Amino acid sequence: MSTTARRSALAPFRIRNYRFQWPSDFLTSWAFEVETLVLGWYIMVETGSVLLLTVMASLQYVGTLVAPVLGMVGDRVGHRDLLVALRLTYTLLASTIMVLALTRQLAPFNVMIIVAIMGLIRPSDLGVRGALLADIMPAEQLVGAISLARTTQDSARIAGALTGAGLFALLGIGLVYAAIASFYLIAAILMFCMSRPEKSVTTTDLPASSDAVSRLLGDLKEGIVYAWNGPGMRAALCVAFLANLTAFPITNGLLPFVARDIFHTDQTGVGYLSASFAAWAR
Repeated sequence: MSTTARRSALAPFRIRNYRFQWPSDFLTSWAFEVETLVLGWYIMVETGSVLLLTVMASLQYVGTLVAPVLGMVGDRVGHRDLLVALRLTYTLLASTIMVLALTRQLAPFNVMIIVAIMGLIRPSDLGVRGALLADIMPAEQLVGAISLARTTQDSARIAGALTGAGLFALLGIGLVYAAIASFYLIAAILMFCMSRPEKSVTTTDLPASSDAVSRLLGDLKEGIVYAWNGPGMRAALCVAFLANLTAFPITNGLLPFVARDIFHTDQTGVGYLSASFAAWAR
């Protein structure tokens, strides 16, 4: 790689806010991957039920249905502040699992409840990240910043899966969740250190009144109409729907079952399988 190309690839780091957002997003992605692997293996081992394994995987994405509303909330309170709140919530939920595991009170039912709560907000994280990038980056550097963020997400998937599997096998779920909670907390602190983007127009007009709720619903309706009537947007949504319908349920939901019952391996093998899925994305 030439010096010019290297400088171009690293150009987004000249923006102060990006130097905080990038490690915050990286740590969050790392924690997501470790958490998905650990919880999937825990449910598979504790219950032996493929049905419960797939239910737990689906619970992680129930927030997709309310993600547009959270996006509109982010437009009003600010995308940075929304991400801080989300990542502090992740910290609280991960700390709850950590305490339950260390006190030997953890049970599949408890995990399902916590995953359901996490699933309400976690799917919104990626979209809000992109919106915040658009707020903080100059137009000429936005594509480079998005590309770099996408690469680091895949790197986190590889490294997070391998590291998480090793730590899980060595330390157990309680101490692994101590690390996960630490990642989320550091990510929230880094995000809080960002200055509020100048592009971000925020108001305090949250849905505390019927008028505010009506405006939120109106904005949601406009977004749906725009996405459906725009040929490019409609095509992108269809492709995303097909990928999520046919590919990700296998990798995110059934991977622990495949690793244990087909490849006859342990949590380390799950880590290798999960990492291999993202290896060629780099």
